[in-house]
Amino acid sequence: MESEINDSRWDKEDLKRLDEFEESRNLVLRATKQLFLDFCNHNLKGDERVLEIGSGTGFLRRTMPYEVKEWVQLEPQIAFLEEAKRRFPEGSYICGYAGEIPFPDESFDVVCGYGSCDVLINLNKDMKEAHRVLKKGGLFFHMLDLHPCDKPIIKDFEDRHNPIQEFGNYKSCSYLETESISYIPEDRLEEYDKLEEIISKDSYSERTEKKIHRFWKKYGEKINTHDYFDKKIIQALSDYNFNSIEKGKLTAGFKGKRTEQQREQEERYFVFFNDAGKYSLYPDSTMYNIFQLKFPAMLNPLPMLHESAYRTLNHVFPSLARKIEPSCLEVSSIRYVKARK
Repeated sequence: MESEINDSRWDKEDLKRLDEFEESRNLVLRATKQLFLDFCNHNLKGDERVLEIGSGTGFLRRTMPYEVKEWVQLEPQIAFLEEAKRRFPEGSYICGYAGEIPFPDESFDVVCGYGSCDVLINLNKDMKEAHRVLKKGGLFFHMLDLHPCDKPIIKDFEDRHNPIQEFGNYKSCSYLETESISYIPEDRLEEYDKLEEIISKDSYSERTEKKIHRFWKKYGEKINTHDYFDKKIIQALSDYNFNSIEKGKLTAGFKGKRTEQQREQEERYFVFFNDAGKYSLYPDSTMYNIFQLKFPAMLNPLPMLHESAYRTLNHVFPSLARKIEPSCLEVSSIRYVKARK
């Protein structure tokens, strides 16, 4: 079943960006699968009908090592749905919006999202729809392995007429670099407006720029985007009478041989770590040992010796070094919010 909606707003750069996200996600893919499995074993039975909102190119469904009765992917961008179908032909796909879900009341046992609810502008309306299509006792959950999208956060402050400043450096995967968003609080708005008025009468100069900089440095308040999004979605869930609302962080590890992507992309690295948006790669034995202590099941009594032998041999006999290559560690950490109807 497919919608006739023809959404032409998508940009090819958006699809490219999702591919960049997935490339980084794949560095900790086996740990993430274990994380998903742990979550599902604790929260699902296997006979559920699931609706995923804002499914993108289908990463969550393809990665989920857990079978359910039906998994429907709802996504407004046709290009994303077509790519999802190409990668996972047996899936069920619907073109539509989280704020106008094309299903009757109480159609699903689970409504979920993965890195999707943080991009929604009208989160309250969307959570109302999620509540409508959920069966009584049904589960809602949202997982986020990136930094929350800044656009809805910025819009919230603009709607309240709070001046904002945003800082961040774009990399091949933009979310690898934490963005900082600051705003002027309510009790300083009048003072800020007066400063803006004075500056507008003067020609722009280095002196006026310094005045603005000093004001922001003294009074600007930084936003923790993760905390802001958590608070916002929990409030929206509360407004529509969701119960047992819970937020937290899920972490899982995996130890095994490096994948071809890990080896080719990051030859020196043996620890791959995602902390809800901040991907880190560690080449040195000290960090390798720290992570093994954090996940005792992965413990290797001689990691430093093993790694050192591999690196030495790899310079002389690469093919032989491959045979004794030490195991890598993947650690995946994802923030979540869940609730019941």
